[in-house]
Amino acid sequence: MSRNLTNYEKQANTIPIEVIYRGSTALKKGHGMCYDLDYYTSETGQAVTDPWEGRGLKTVEIPSSTNNHAFAGVLSQNYPSTAGKTQRITLYAPGGCAMISQRATSVINHGLLTCVVGENDSGVTTDINGLFGYGGFAGRGSAIPLQTLAVADEGDMPMQEITGVSVSVYASATGLTTFTSATGTPGTYMGYESAAVDVTDYEAVVWGGAKEADASERCPSGVYPVVQATGATTFTVTGDTGDGACTVTIVKKNLLKLAYLLDGPESGLSDYYVADGSATTEAILLTGMSIVLGGYELDGDCGTDVEDAGFEGAQKGFYLLATVKTSNLVLDVTSGYTLSGTAIAGGTLSTVTMDAAGDWVTMQWHEFGPAAAVGSGYGAWQITGAATTNVELA
Repeated sequence: MSRNLTNYEKQANTIPIEVIYRGSTALKKGHGMCYDLDYYTSETGQAVTDPWEGRGLKTVEIPSSTNNHAFAGVLSQNYPSTAGKTQRITLYAPGGCAMISQRATSVINHGLLTCVVGENDSGVTTDINGLFGYGGFAGRGSAIPLQTLAVADEGDMPMQEITGVSVSVYASATGLTTFTSATGTPGTYMGYESAAVDVTDYEAVVWGGAKEADASERCPSGVYPVVQATGATTFTVTGDTGDGACTVTIVKKNLLKLAYLLDGPESGLSDYYVADGSATTEAILLTGMSIVLGGYELDGDCGTDVEDAGFEGAQKGFYLLATVKTSNLVLDVTSGYTLSGTAIAGGTLSTVTMDAAGDWVTMQWHEFGPAAAVGSGYGAWQITGAATTNVELA
């Protein structure tokens, strides 16, 4: 027991746990991790039909669309790649505090930050995976910020642009992407005065985006080193982000902030969804919160499939961070029900239509009868809330 009260009262309450990581990707302090609850091997006694304790809250993975309902905690330090060899690592578990890789503004003890699942259109993990971004549902995988973080000149966060108006142009000859922002002065905030300056202490988090006017080219999410601030509203990054209208945050490299990791039911984590009017698509996550990006035009309504969930109490939400221009985001709900009208008279929910910044809808899955596989028709999504204007349920 510590006898030094001065030191004791300055230490955050953390809950360290030791777990096993079998992946080959290097891990970064402050990023979130999830349990692998269906891990098994070909060894005797370790099949899915065996009560093998090695899968019982012991094996962890990088967050994905298959484990987002099993948040384990936040990495206590950096861990190198070991080419897939087993490592014993330490996480800070929900119910305590941790330094998290925060990438959204915050006010101390207000609102939520939620762990992110980042995948490209091919299902490959992107560098935003495990970061903590805009708030989703409460519960495991979300955190209450214990520090205020604001956009500030020469501060930890020179820019937070949520309206999808940071235009990117990639130059293959140099391997650099140039961003021009229509909101704020990120170049000035990173030190630009009258000539280009080196700003290699910063990184740009691209949540995603699409080609302006028709969304025919989708910009993947990722984290890109900032090379230079070339003007008050312009800067360059290393790498190809695609050409389009993007949602971008700039922070000091490897930024960590103190937060309280919520315990309780699973939040389902969050993803960042780029609407596409030319094809029927699905958000990365079947459950959890989808932050829908905007700022560009669609060449038609975006049909977004909302498939059946596989377990009682699962939550799903969509929140439009910015306006989807010209057309609408239309959620096509496979099995849904809405309660409304006199004496709670309800009806089948087939579609939810929205298009404006701030539009939102939340649903909860109710499983009926015997345990069933996803899409087997034993349950339904029930609307739990929606924006009071502009969101149409049908």
